[in-house]
Amino acid sequence: MNFHLKRALFTLLLSAFLSTSVALGQERFTVTIEGKDGYLKSFQKRAELKLARSTKFCRGFTMPKMISQWKCVPTGEGMRKCSAKAKCGLINKVFSRTTETRRLREELKKIGYTRHKFPMIVSKKPLVTPHRSRYVDEIQRRRENERVAEERSLRKRIKERTQKAKAELTEYDEFAQLEKELDIETKKSTPAERRDALDEFSKVTLAEDRKQLEGNVEGVAPFVLERQTNNSGDEEVIRIKRRDDRIPEDRTIQLLSFSTALTSIGDSAGNSVATVDVAWTPRWQFSPSLAARGRVGGHFYSVEIVEGEDPETFLIYDVAGELEWFPFEDSGWYATGSLGIQSWASTTGGAFSMVSVGAGYQFNFSQAKVFDRVFFNYSTVGNEEGNSELKLGVGITF
Repeated sequence: MNFHLKRALFTLLLSAFLSTSVALGQERFTVTIEGKDGYLKSFQKRAELKLARSTKFCRGFTMPKMISQWKCVPTGEGMRKCSAKAKCGLINKVFSRTTETRRLREELKKIGYTRHKFPMIVSKKPLVTPHRSRYVDEIQRRRENERVAEERSLRKRIKERTQKAKAELTEYDEFAQLEKELDIETKKSTPAERRDALDEFSKVTLAEDRKQLEGNVEGVAPFVLERQTNNSGDEEVIRIKRRDDRIPEDRTIQLLSFSTALTSIGDSAGNSVATVDVAWTPRWQFSPSLAARGRVGGHFYSVEIVEGEDPETFLIYDVAGELEWFPFEDSGWYATGSLGIQSWASTTGGAFSMVSVGAGYQFNFSQAKVFDRVFFNYSTVGNEEGNSELKLGVGITF
């Protein structure tokens, strides 16, 4: 291979390596927390776990990686401030969000988890994410158009580089001819060797361009690239998939939310009846672990209002406010508690206080279509008969 071509290839590879190293070096940042002495170990592991799960600070095939030990200084009586260095490290088989999350959870179990809150400051600014639309197909088409445009641009750049390499080979031939005419001894290369050099040059530049393209696609917050191999095992299939680790903005406030439940009603006199309850239940998710839900519903009830007379069937409707608590971040299980007022539309009438507790399971937002949850609820009514209600139902959201 010609000396000039070798030097050009070496310079190109060295520039690519140095630019990659500088880019990764620029991704270094500082993480700072503060808390009481007795909880610092737990706070440090929780901070590392938050970084491992976060997609706000690193792009493409990188994720936050701790590169120094925690250093702490006292800030007050029983309080310390701790800092550690981190960077965007490349993901591999032994360093990924799955492996790091699993490792840090095990270490946190050994240390002991505390629910005390602590401040956490990251010196690196979060990455800017594009607008998240509910229409996934439309976004996928737009990403596909961008990918096609990028591929065309890549082909154009590859063609220009190939032409430049051919021009350099032509220049090499001219110098070789001149050396021959001047009777200078030089090392000759065959056409096959020159062709192999050109193919290797194109392969390296194409790999760099593809890596840059994949990094741009994986940096889009609501989506990730998913790679699969077809049945024959000789072709890799790449498709865009919506992330499941966040709540879409269009599901944070749900006005068109309803529920229906099979309800069993009983009282202190031993009366019991089964009925169906229907309610409008608008919901607001104001944090990853807490949500508020309103309730306006009703059901029919049949009971003997006046002793000795026939049972009377009438409507019972209620208005209540409910709080949902999700104790496990990676699970849809939640507990509920609510306060409300229940009104009886019987001949005697009356309005009574109502207290409810329960539990349920919230389906994944990206998988649920219409039925988004199942729940169990137990309510007590503050009337003389001591009514209680047991509900088993499903939630519907449009």
